[in-house]
Amino acid sequence: MDDKTTTLTEIKKYIQDFSDLRGWRKEQNAKDLVMALTVEAAELAEIFMWLHSDDADSVKENAEKHQQLRDELADVFWYLCRLCEHFDVDLAKAVEDKSIVNAQKYPAGKV
Repeated sequence: MDDKTTTLTEIKKYIQDFSDLRGWRKEQNAKDLVMALTVEAAELAEIFMWLHSDDADSVKENAEKHQQLRDELADVFWYLCRLCEHFDVDLAKAVEDKSIVNAQKYPAGKV
């Protein structure tokens, strides 16, 4: 899979199928999914915790840290997709709708 050829629908189905094979979706609930997402987001933030802001981009130059970044981003996205599936949220439509709200709230050229 890669970003250029894989649709969001395909990724969400992949995650659902992977989770179903392990029995994870039958026990899922909103609270646990949100908590898991929060934990994964915290693990992502931990990569940068002791770096000065000016040094944050250096993570891409360190192979081990960059792999850790990739892993944590995948975990965050994984739980985001599981939450979308759980609540029947079309993520692409939600992003589009929120962009409309943000465009009105923050007009280009005025912020």
